[in-house]
Amino acid sequence: MFSVDRMARPWQSNGIGHMRTTQLNLPTLLGVSLLFLSFTGCRGGGWFPPAGTMNEQQANAIVHDPYPQNDIAPYEAASRPPSYQQPLPEPVRNRLVPDAMPWLGR
Repeated sequence: MFSVDRMARPWQSNGIGHMRTTQLNLPTLLGVSLLFLSFTGCRGGGWFPPAGTMNEQQANAIVHDPYPQNDIAPYEAASRPPSYQQPLPEPVRNRLVPDAMPWLGR
């Protein structure tokens, strides 16, 4: 017959068919962690796509021109790099988004 104590704690058994829990000790845990880190390395995970070719980067720089425009601010010759001395004219700047996204209907 089973005792009340045995019924109150069913996780304790006589060892037959009992699943033992194993504990990881600290050196094993550190070893597995170092092995995992050595596989991943110090490199970035590639969250950002590649910047693109030189022509694509230059086209993006022309569209997203961070320098002040000559027609909306006072002209400052030293504020723009030599290769960006001629900003896009205002009519061209106004058509960049509508021409790139015609489904917006602008």
